[in-house]
Amino acid sequence: MALRVEGETIEGARVIGSGKKYSNVELAGATLRSCVLAQFDDPTFGLEVRDVLLDRCTMDRCAVQGVYFENVTVNDLKAKQAHSLDGCVLSRVVLKGKIGTITVGPPLSTHPDEERFTQGMVEKYREVEWALDISEASFVDAEFYGVPGELVRYDPESQVLLKREKFQGIQPRDLPGFAGIWASRFTLTPFDSFVAVAPKRSKKFPEYMRDIEWLHDQGMIG
Repeated sequence: MALRVEGETIEGARVIGSGKKYSNVELAGATLRSCVLAQFDDPTFGLEVRDVLLDRCTMDRCAVQGVYFENVTVNDLKAKQAHSLDGCVLSRVVLKGKIGTITVGPPLSTHPDEERFTQGMVEKYREVEWALDISEASFVDAEFYGVPGELVRYDPESQVLLKREKFQGIQPRDLPGFAGIWASRFTLTPFDSFVAVAPKRSKKFPEYMRDIEWLHDQGMIG
C-alpha cells in the first residue's frame, strides 16, 4: 500500500547519494520547498524513485540531479520558479494536466564528472521501453532535450520530434526565434533527437506554433 501525504509542506528535505530507493508514495496537494534529491558519483543511477504519484503539488526552489525515475505520474504541478531535472533518467514517467515551467536536461556543465554521467545516461536509456508521456500536459514552458525523442509520447499538434540530422550544417541564428533556440539544444544534448514543445499556457504560444509550422514547411520535423 502506498504512503499517502496530503496537504503538507515538506521543507528542506535533502537526499544526497546513490544506493537509495524510494517507492510507493502519493503526494496530494503538497508543497515541496527547498528540497534536494541528488547524487553525483554513480553514473549507473543508483538513486531511484519508483511508483510515485504527485497530484496537484507545488515545487519551490527544489533541486534534482542524477536520479532514475520509474512509473511516476505527475498531475497538475505548480512551479514557483523554473524547475529542472538535470542528468536524470526517466522510464514510464507521465506529465499531465497543468504543468509549470520545467526543463529535463543533461548533466550540468558544472558537474564534477559530466562526461561519465552523460555516457551513463545514454547507456541507461538503452534499457528504457518508453521514457516520458507529455501528450496530455499543458505547460507554462518546457524543454526536454535531456530525453531521447524517440522514447517520448507527445501531442503532434503542439509537440514535435526534432532530429539532429535535419539540422546538420544549419546555424541556429539563421532560424526563426524558437526554432533557433531548439536547434541550439543539439549542442547540449547527447541524443540525436528530442521533443520540442509549444507551451499552451505561454502568452507566446502563437509564436511557438508559427515556428513549428515553419519547421514543418521546411521539412525539418520528424
